[in-house]
Amino acid sequence: MAVVLVVGVVLSACGTSAEDADDDPEAVLTEDSPDVGSSDPATRPPSTMLTAYGCPVRTLLPQDSRDTCSTRVVRQLFSGLTEIDAETGHPTLLVASSMDTDDSRDWTVTLHDGWTFQNGESVTARSFVDAWNLAAGPDNELRNRDLFNLIAGYEDVASGDATRLRGLEVVDDLTMRIELTEPFAPLPAKLTDVAFMPLPSVAFEDLTAFANAPVGNGRYELESFDPEREARLRRYEDWAGPDPAANDAVTFVVYSGDNAIQLAYEDVLTGTLDVLDNVPPERLDESRDAFGDRVVETTTSSFTFLGLPVDRAPFDDVNLRRALSLAIDRQRIVDEVFGGLLQPATSVIPPVLDAHRQTACGDCVHDPRLARELLEIAGGWEGPMTVHLNAGSGHERWVRAVTDQWREVLGIEEFIFDTRGMTPYLELLESGDADGPFRLGWALSYPSPEYVLSELFTTSGSGNFFGLTDASVDEVIRQAAAASPGEAIERFQDAEDVVLAHMPLIPLWYGVSTSVHTERVEEVHVDASTILRVERLQLVD
Repeated sequence: MAVVLVVGVVLSACGTSAEDADDDPEAVLTEDSPDVGSSDPATRPPSTMLTAYGCPVRTLLPQDSRDTCSTRVVRQLFSGLTEIDAETGHPTLLVASSMDTDDSRDWTVTLHDGWTFQNGESVTARSFVDAWNLAAGPDNELRNRDLFNLIAGYEDVASGDATRLRGLEVVDDLTMRIELTEPFAPLPAKLTDVAFMPLPSVAFEDLTAFANAPVGNGRYELESFDPEREARLRRYEDWAGPDPAANDAVTFVVYSGDNAIQLAYEDVLTGTLDVLDNVPPERLDESRDAFGDRVVETTTSSFTFLGLPVDRAPFDDVNLRRALSLAIDRQRIVDEVFGGLLQPATSVIPPVLDAHRQTACGDCVHDPRLARELLEIAGGWEGPMTVHLNAGSGHERWVRAVTDQWREVLGIEEFIFDTRGMTPYLELLESGDADGPFRLGWALSYPSPEYVLSELFTTSGSGNFFGLTDASVDEVIRQAAAASPGEAIERFQDAEDVVLAHMPLIPLWYGVSTSVHTERVEEVHVDASTILRVERLQLVD
């Protein structure tokens, strides 16, 4: 798995740091959202309840959860057939007791007996099959719908010609069969995505109500939920898995507004918040002095990039896209903004995967001369350039550093910074209305290059906000996903080469999560998908 993730995050639009934009004369603030945090002691949960950083939640319905803010909560409320081992980063069986296949196309899945939803209803094969059919159908317009396109019959369901996926069969209460359209070896990894979680029968009675008050089968059950303030979770005592939550309860405290991460950091300093899993970069040195061994650094699968709207002029010219990338001195920004903590990106497949190559992206080096030549070939640049980013997560400083380099190297003089709150920012990207470079982060929801390539770059990918619609890209990624394990790495690398030739985004750097926590907490762990594993948090005796 990896956030995404986000954003996954899962699409990761929740960010890695924070910085004020209030004194930025060029910023265009399109949402005046107040700063929200846990600073009011009257709103604090009981002292026995742990508190962790959260950001505005869009939904708690797994089949509709695509951003990091929502997914970090959903993963605690629901458990799937498989999950990602927090230590190894590899998929492991969870609700499933076995997954058998001879050809990676036809799978037989057997479930453990004894799993229940938090209302007492048994988790059966039908709990998964019905949930997946719901997600694949067009009527509900769920964000994770396209993740089911590998299951036989998806096209018929998506078009409205059928109501159920013919590739899913309930054999009995504890057995289901999955028929795919073609061989897909990474299926156990893909099934760790929240899209594939089961649903109880109550979910189908009122899907909107369920999305705000879900009944899951995860380590925690929902106690209360306010999407703009907090999500309170308590341990589900009848959870049937091998490693239940180590604590009684956790509250995700929602921080929003331009100062979100800064407020969260201050709250950890004062003890109002127990854990913050993303320290503002400008406070990294300070945090090491303030927290000592309570600073936890974790290499993750996330990478930050600037997306480009390749379907509109002038960004439809690949020479312009290449010029913008070559003009950026990534190492300089990493050193000056992030204290040297991050690693400049040289590919779209992150270093935590075996398919990663250190020199995959030839246009990810700093080459001012070539950048100027390519800009000239593209016809130059006239007028202001709009740059889009989400507020409250500390991106203003490094985005400004990037535009300063574009001004210095390429002579682009004027920039308009379109800064929005998280929800309207994601809506802007989903609508395809971004008319300039836009900031995003991406993390693995499951540990396979297929997730990065399919979700970001295929025509139907849930993270393809670039307007990239190229049949050759779709086909090379499809072939890589269908390859045998022995051939998969080379095929995915070939697909990455095709993607980078189109340059729909500018890779910037790979992520390191820097967490801080109070003295009353131990066992703080952020996994490769950038998800804080709150189930492992413990109160210090």
